[in-house]
Amino acid sequence: MKSHPRVKVALIVIAFVVVSIGLTFIWNEWLRALYGQFFQTVAPPIYDAIGLGHARVASLRTRYINFVPFVALIVVTPGLPIVRRSVGLIAGLFAISAGHLALNLTALIQPGVSLPVVAALVSDTFPFVVWFVIAYPVLVDLIAMAPSIESDEAPEDV
Repeated sequence: MKSHPRVKVALIVIAFVVVSIGLTFIWNEWLRALYGQFFQTVAPPIYDAIGLGHARVASLRTRYINFVPFVALIVVTPGLPIVRRSVGLIAGLFAISAGHLALNLTALIQPGVSLPVVAALVSDTFPFVVWFVIAYPVLVDLIAMAPSIESDEAPEDV
């Protein structure tokens, strides 16, 4: 029995919400502290290597939670082959971590001032852009399915 396209979309959204809630809990309880320790160990040598040794990890920004929607999207995207899903997850987490290194450098602009709006927007949207790149082949198929969802909504006018 073939399920209705709307049901598939609803199940994907529900799965995304459930996975996001679980990952948010795990992030807040354990991973945030571990990532903070990792970041404070890795960031200073990288900053030294690129000539920004005076930059230091001041505090773990709350925006670092942007791992959660990325991982949730990768996990729930239907039809994504396991190899692409795995490689995309690893490459995406690396890219987002590199983004966090760059985000932390915004503290050099005005120390003690909150995160600039543009940097915040880039940080918040970056995981979705990375997901889009990884899931592009599958998203094309999902978008192609959209007309069948619309055609089921209303009968044709006579």
